[in-house]
Amino acid sequence: MVAGLFFVICEVLLISGVAKLLSPSPTRLTLSTIGLPSSDSLVRCLGLLEVVLGVAGILLGGRYLPIAIGGLFAFFTLFILFAMQHDHLVACGCFGAINEPPTLLHAFANIVFMSLALLAIGVDGMGDVIDGQRAHGVPFILYVLLGALVTYLCLVYLPRFWRRFSSGSFR
Repeated sequence: MVAGLFFVICEVLLISGVAKLLSPSPTRLTLSTIGLPSSDSLVRCLGLLEVVLGVAGILLGGRYLPIAIGGLFAFFTLFILFAMQHDHLVACGCFGAINEPPTLLHAFANIVFMSLALLAIGVDGMGDVIDGQRAHGVPFILYVLLGALVTYLCLVYLPRFWRRFSSGSFR
């Protein structure tokens, strides 16, 4: 169970990293707005780090990668909480060009992701994990892929839905 959840968060990290590589501007603007160093190159480096850690977490697992991934999610939690202090932010830059301001849902999700990463210390890479699965690991892989997709969609669209619902413009 922990291995599957760990692979899900690694995929979310991978999606986030690819989004920053393809569209660094929202994250750069957010960093600049809250007074942190910002440039497209810096954001792309962060995106590349996310991609590398996400892929390595899925392929290798182990002791140290989950700690590094958990540390990155701890950093993201602090970043989100800090960014939430600026009311005029249009986007947090978490998923590139998706214009969604930082919310408590994002902070909570990052805390959960950090905890799951730390619980996954010692989890083997996906190749070793699916060796022990029935049906050649196909159901497990589908569970991980769907889990990442649902997590991504929740992080992107639930805050937007809640804002529209609570403002009364949801009809």
